[in-house]
Amino acid sequence: MTSTDVHRCTPDLLADRCLPLIGCGLWLDRELNVSRLERYLSALQPHHLDIVLDVALPETCARLGAVMMLCSAHGVAPWLYVICDDDAPEADLARLAHWLEEAGVSPAGMLVTPRAYLNSHQPEGPWPEGADPEMVRTLARRYWPGIPLGGGFPTYFTELNRCRPDPEGIDFITHALSPIVHAADDVSVMETLESLPHIFKSARALAPNCPYRVTTTAIGAWTNPYGKQLTSSDGHERVTLGDRDPRQRGLFGAAWQAGVVARAAQGGVEALTLSSLGPPFDIAGSVPYPLFHVLRGLIRGSGRPLLICPDMPSEVAAVGWQSAEGTCDELWLANLSTEPVTLALQGVDVRAAALLDTHAPLEDVQWMDRLQPVSSPIMLPAFGVLRLLLE
Repeated sequence: MTSTDVHRCTPDLLADRCLPLIGCGLWLDRELNVSRLERYLSALQPHHLDIVLDVALPETCARLGAVMMLCSAHGVAPWLYVICDDDAPEADLARLAHWLEEAGVSPAGMLVTPRAYLNSHQPEGPWPEGADPEMVRTLARRYWPGIPLGGGFPTYFTELNRCRPDPEGIDFITHALSPIVHAADDVSVMETLESLPHIFKSARALAPNCPYRVTTTAIGAWTNPYGKQLTSSDGHERVTLGDRDPRQRGLFGAAWQAGVVARAAQGGVEALTLSSLGPPFDIAGSVPYPLFHVLRGLIRGSGRPLLICPDMPSEVAAVGWQSAEGTCDELWLANLSTEPVTLALQGVDVRAAALLDTHAPLEDVQWMDRLQPVSSPIMLPAFGVLRLLLE
């Protein structure tokens, strides 16, 4: 397909499937600016915040209390991804229970992982000595009998697949995604979107009756389960298993993120966590990154009936939803390629549109709300993201 071709596609409402609940991540062992966090919670209004915390770190207690209070104030559900000691997990969980009691807040759900299980282990072993995930989950139920406790890992599907939880003993199943485990060039990273339906299907099969939560996902890796450390980078290099990928700050990252949402929605993922409010996968520098604008828009569709375009060309990701009033639909299109794509939507009237491209004023946090009339066909530039209101 060339840039001069017009591809005709028809949006379709899947009333029996919904957009995932969309949230953001937060690492308590990274730099935390509370006022900045509050500002972006207010601007984004994420459905949830997946908080990764290591109970052993001295800064965890004070930071956790402040973050939990902010979540409560902004109506954001806090899900804790807890890392505990392998040899004395009960002491760590007792300490965490005390902190939460002092703060007067309760998490919406929790995954507890013994520290040794942040590394990847072959299914045939040897497995780490000390507590295993099932053991710490059993301990956690004594302290938090009324909240969902998950199975899986805060790392990737590989670790989940190698150490599968008993589906009868968990309340949700979870893992993260990273597109730079095996390769880091642009083509390979965008092609990882093609693998997501297979990952979602496989993960769902491990616990078919449990809610499926994909935790914090971005172009990057927050830890290296397969080696001793992350790959060092100056923030401008494209490297495997690094936590400072430059595409997180560009239009490429915004388009890739929209592609993840589209695949997750069709894959039946109930909750999806993207990027982080602070390092390592930040949504803003001195001004918001392009993916901030996409994330802010897609969060508003959380849990709404899903709108898809099954005949969309492969180089375009499409995801949308029906409004609460049912009077109009919202559709987001992302060009996943380096060439412009021209589209003509059929069976709907396009009321207005907003385009995120290389000319968008990123400092304007409401840029994607500044809708303008648009006529069909529509040209979508390389890695551009388009918001459409349909009637």
